[in-house]
Amino acid sequence: MGMALAALLILLPEIVSAAAVEKFDLLQIGTRTYTNVTVTTRAKNHIFINHAGGIASLKIAELPLGIKQQLGYAPSGVGRVATNTTVVWAKKEFAKISVLPLKQMNQKLGLKPSWIPSVQLSARKLLASKMVFVVLGIALLLYLLHCYCCALICRKAGHPAGALVWLPILQLFPLLRAAGMSGWWCLAFCVPLLNIVAQVLWCLNIAKARGKNVWVGVLLFLPITNLFMFLYLAFSDSDPVEEQEQRGPRIMSLEAT
Repeated sequence: MGMALAALLILLPEIVSAAAVEKFDLLQIGTRTYTNVTVTTRAKNHIFINHAGGIASLKIAELPLGIKQQLGYAPSGVGRVATNTTVVWAKKEFAKISVLPLKQMNQKLGLKPSWIPSVQLSARKLLASKMVFVVLGIALLLYLLHCYCCALICRKAGHPAGALVWLPILQLFPLLRAAGMSGWWCLAFCVPLLNIVAQVLWCLNIAKARGKNVWVGVLLFLPITNLFMFLYLAFSDSDPVEEQEQRGPRIMSLEAT
């Protein structure tokens, strides 16, 4: 009798726990409806129930908040609060990131802002326009140097060029006059093949007019050397051939006397 009483006292909590089993007349889980529900087993993540249609296993996350509280599970709002707290923390941390590290990261990855190509294009256009002006300036200086050399050659040959030497094409007339050639030779310079003959004759005649050797005229016609001979005729000092011829008879007359 005493042993039976002791066993009864040991099994009493389990009997009380079994008596505390929850029952629900109607349980709505999502789109599923259960009637005459009795919760038989409670686990960490799910429960087992008996209902009018049989036995079923339900996840704790699927249960309504009121059912969770009635069964003794923590409300799902705790997890949401934790999740929301994590999101808020992440937003704050990302807000602390400055723009400079992002730019450094873009440079390391080879990424460029969208405005850089337009700036580079504008810089290239500006550089191209400057190069055009530089080239035009150099061409103008070379042309002025050429005209100045022509004026010197004409003056030292005894025939000052005047203003025509500074004008394109028209400067050919004073150059022909300085070489002792007719102005009609200007037409020969416009005819293919005949312009070569006119150029050879002008080179030989202008060298003679400047009192230079015939080889100066030959080198004046040839490529590459023509530039150096042209400068030589412009800046070297010598008397025209006509003055030399005039001096010759004067000296001979003095010797005869």
